[in-house]
Amino acid sequence: MHAQTDSSHRHALGKLTQNWGTDEAVSLYLERCQIDTPESLVENVWGHVSRYRDHFGAVVDFGAGDGRFALSGNYDKYIGYEVDASRTVAASARAKIINSCAFESDIHDADLAIGNPPFVRNQDLPEGWRKKAAKVLEDRAAVKLSGLANAWQYFFLLNLTSLKEDGLCALVIPYEWVSRPSAKGVRKFIKDKGWNVDVYRLMDEVFPSVLTTASITIVDKSKRNDTWRYFEEVATGEFRKLSSETKSDQGVLEYSSRRQRNGSPYVKRGLSPGTQKVLVLTEGERVANGLKPKRDVVRCVTSLKPIAQEKQCLSEECFKETFRDRGHKCWLINTKRKPSSALTAYLESVPEKAYQTKTCLEREIWWKFKMPDVPDALIAQTFKSEFPKALKNEVGAVPVGGVGGVYEANSDQVDALCAGLGNTDLSQRVVSYANGLKKIEINQLNWVLQQHFQDDEIDDGPTE
Repeated sequence: MHAQTDSSHRHALGKLTQNWGTDEAVSLYLERCQIDTPESLVENVWGHVSRYRDHFGAVVDFGAGDGRFALSGNYDKYIGYEVDASRTVAASARAKIINSCAFESDIHDADLAIGNPPFVRNQDLPEGWRKKAAKVLEDRAAVKLSGLANAWQYFFLLNLTSLKEDGLCALVIPYEWVSRPSAKGVRKFIKDKGWNVDVYRLMDEVFPSVLTTASITIVDKSKRNDTWRYFEEVATGEFRKLSSETKSDQGVLEYSSRRQRNGSPYVKRGLSPGTQKVLVLTEGERVANGLKPKRDVVRCVTSLKPIAQEKQCLSEECFKETFRDRGHKCWLINTKRKPSSALTAYLESVPEKAYQTKTCLEREIWWKFKMPDVPDALIAQTFKSEFPKALKNEVGAVPVGGVGGVYEANSDQVDALCAGLGNTDLSQRVVSYANGLKKIEINQLNWVLQQHFQDDEIDDGPTE
């Protein structure tokens, strides 16, 4: 009987997701969705909610899972949406869980929208699901989300548009939404409505398997003062108020594009090859596949974390000892030239399921990305100290992922950057990321460089 139930669940799930994308993309998405909310956090959310309203009529939860948010709270009825029927249980006599995609719902009159929306990166969203969700939100809210928007942003907007005019939205979402450029559309939608927002930043260990700092975000549609307040959880479990999104009275660092640089160096985002799993190799993988440096692969850096804090230069010796000999992924396939027979054999050996990402599937040839230029310096986007780690790029490595590249910098400017720009402290002006890390955006780095180097002349060497 149990086997028949499992089979029926798989059949139902297949029907609901048949237009989302490939089986691999759908499976990856569902796998990312299935992170249960700790019971203590469920109680924490309801505890916050009770301070805004004593009682709710209709409650909606668009990522219901096993319906655990239905087990608490003072409400009349709860409707949860969960696409995977094998996850759902009879949570409460007041609760009903619908086995359907949340974006099939037609709810517009809920008193409370609550829950923990899926945290799935934009790269892992099935294209069919993304298009469907985007169309629903454009119709409901006239908002077009960024192509870099992760799944929870789609759910955030769905929750907001499913409430009554005086409804309350209480969601567990990444704290970084308060400042990240990819969430600008959501912030603008809320600000244009004038709704009040309270954001409670949680301790990092809430979701140890997810690299993000979570928050309980509450949007009160009954209050239209455009008031945004920020709080952080302390060791006692209580929350203290912050003066801004960060711990600084100056607020979040400003943003500036490289087009505004006026002679200063600029930063570009590290390459996103589509899948580092097969397009970036370790030394062992390179040797095993007979791939040669320069001809088949080029040096790259995916993280500056292994580099000792006192290092300020990525030399040949440093690259060899820190990355190559320790088994880190440090070789990027070279797409600037026609693949050799060895590289062709390697690429043809990669199974299709290994490159089922949006980036790879959108290309005419799944692995053929445009090689970036080699930067003068490398800089990390995440950091724990006062300033992001930066290194002179003596070895000529390509930055990948969360490592940025600094371009058109002379030797003095590179030295200043690698020395932390004269003990500049940025740690209090960027939002928490995860595990004690801070994260700085590329255009925040550009703003910092422009403040330090505006009108500096690039030294191109002596002239005749």
